Formats: sequence, C-alpha cells, structure tokens
Amino acid sequence: MVEEVITKTVPSKLGTVLNEHEYETLGKMLWSKDEGDHRMAQAVLNECNVKASIYWIWKLARSKASNMVYLRTKASRLFQAEAELFTISHQKATAFALKMHAKQWLTPEIYAKLKPEILDELVARNKEANLYNIHVTIKDPFLEYDQEDQLLQLTHL
Repeated sequence: MVEEVITKTVPSKLGTVLNEHEYETLGKMLWSKDEGDHRMAQAVLNECNVKASIYWIWKLARSKASNMVYLRTKASRLFQAEAELFTISHQKATAFALKMHAKQWLTPEIYAKLKPEILDELVARNKEANLYNIHVTIKDPFLEYDQEDQLLQLTHL
C-alpha cells in the first residue's frame, strides 16, 4: 500500500491591503484598553491580504504582536502563521528585508520604506570605524528594489 502525502495550501486572501492610515488606526485599537477595540482590530487583520500588507503588519508586530492574535481563533492562527508574526516581530529592518526577499515578498515600495532604517542599522554597526571611510552600495541580488542606488559614504549619514 502506498501512502499519499497530502499537503494543504492556504491561498492568499484577497482582502484589505493595509496602508499608513489603517496602520495608525489599528495601532490605536491594539493599544486600547477596550477589548472590543482589540477584537475589531484582529478581525480586520484576519481578513487583510498578508502578502500585500506585510510591511504594515511588521510595523504593528514590533510593538503589539501579542495583541494582534489575542482571540486565539482559527482565523487568527492562520494570520499568525502566514505573516510569521512572532518571527518578524523581533526582526530589525535588515533581517526583515532579507526574510521578505527570501519569500519573494519584497517589493521596491517596501524596500524604499525600509531603506532609511537599514542604513541606520549599517551606520550603527560600523560606528567604531574611526580609521576608515566606509562606502556602501547595494548588492546585485537587490538592485531591482533600489532604482536610485548610489555609492554612499557612511560617515555622511
């Protein structure tokens, strides 16, 4: 007898795509002391298009991850799994960008929003380079995300 291995694929939802305004509203709802606000925010997140909204989900998760799946419903668990919520909630911009690139979810728009923080992280890691001027440019696999890539000198950032 041959055993069949069945894999379940969860199709991406075609729901709401979060934007900055919705991010701010959801943030206020998740920080609220009113449980009704938490439920409403979670209902919106459970129905959103995770792939298209991943940047705003990441920003919310950095400070409010536990409130984002508080209800422990099936929909919340699916949202948590698809977004990899508790993984991305602890990632800095560079690690998040690399993860999204590996998942093929990184877009030029997301990269543009992450770029200032990525450069800040790079400067912070190289603060003690007192004897050298460090120049950086984007690596080849990531050229498609940054159309205005230029040689940057870290001492000027």
